Amino acid sequence: MVEFAEFERRGWARRSGTYDDGFGAMTAGLHARLLAEAEVRPGVRLLEVGCGTGRLALSASGLGAEVVATDAVPEMVAEAGRVLPKVLRGELPGLPFGADEFDCAVGAFVINHVPDPPAAVRDLARVVVPGGRVVLSCWDELTANQAQGVFFAAVAEAGAARPAGLPDTAPFAPYATPERFAGLLRTGGLTDVEVHRVGWTHRVAPDRWWRAVLTGTVLTSSLIEGQDEATVRRIRERYDALTARWAEPDGTVALPVAALVAVGHATG
Repeated sequence: MVEFAEFERRGWARRSGTYDDGFGAMTAGLHARLLAEAEVRPGVRLLEVGCGTGRLALSASGLGAEVVATDAVPEMVAEAGRVLPKVLRGELPGLPFGADEFDCAVGAFVINHVPDPPAAVRDLARVVVPGGRVVLSCWDELTANQAQGVFFAAVAEAGAARPAGLPDTAPFAPYATPERFAGLLRTGGLTDVEVHRVGWTHRVAPDRWWRAVLTGTVLTSSLIEGQDEATVRRIRERYDALTARWAEPDGTVALPVAALVAVGHATG
């Protein structure tokens, strides 16, 4: 788990300055839904974990919430600090807060990056008041989430081997279905758990999306960055061929994006 956490931290530190404009713009397509599920309104004390560059926390502040944002990566904390008044470095698990400090907690695509998902959920349940909401998202299966799945398909079709030195899998992988995601929240101490499948479309130029994924993801980009030049060219050729199925008349592609949104209530 430590090895996975270090891999993630190093990767996100390198991408702190390039994440927001590319891949971060795509993930923001789910922010309004996450804030609605958290029932954000004026005066609500909201904790965001894994805040990245601060997009979601900024939206919550615009709705009148009292927001504290955290991230495990110092470079991301610095980026978010450019737009947010209060950003702290905080590990998940291991949040630097006492019990019942927040009315709700939100994590946008962070639970799939933590080294110990059950402990992370327990930590979120601890810092939220009884009855308060914990809202988490993760990516749906790649056949539905083609905005990322197209890269894995291109790597496979190019016959590229997995580069050495990558984690075998993410600790969250066993929980990446609606049923198991719900079970994770329940075992973490949350009740009245619901998991929803949510989809949207990300329209972007193919060249721009290629760069966005290489500069705004960790594991996905590592599958490509670790290849030799000839293999990268083959992957890019397959990527171009695969994305053509979603081509729009204006030269963009309309990529299907799919996520799971889990909601549970703290019990105290």
